[in-house]
Amino acid sequence: MLASLLAVGLAACNDETKPLQIPSQHWKENVVRIETHPNPPLAGMSEIVVIVTGPHGRPTGNLIVSLRGGESQPWTQAIQDGFIGVYRRAVDIGESNSAAVQVRLQEGSEEKVLLFPFKLAGG
Repeated sequence: MLASLLAVGLAACNDETKPLQIPSQHWKENVVRIETHPNPPLAGMSEIVVIVTGPHGRPTGNLIVSLRGGESQPWTQAIQDGFIGVYRRAVDIGESNSAAVQVRLQEGSEEKVLLFPFKLAGG
């Protein structure tokens, strides 16, 4: 009985429906992180929310942020949600188990592309 309860508990710990935590990345003085909706992401279209904070955790609202789900897809500019460092857009993140979102940050003439890999739910 105890062994079966332990097995069920371990299976619950490995549940692929738990929210996905994607590690943040850095560009210049900014910390860049993304969230997916739904979370964990499913194959196909998902909303990607990019959150950019600068020094002392202050929002960075002076960027042009574009997204794409792969090299073969065109860049799509994210919509800035006020001047609070939040940018969002739905993108096709593909069908394969291992997916990634490319985030292009532009500030004046400077540009940086960050790659955020993750696993899709159910994969």
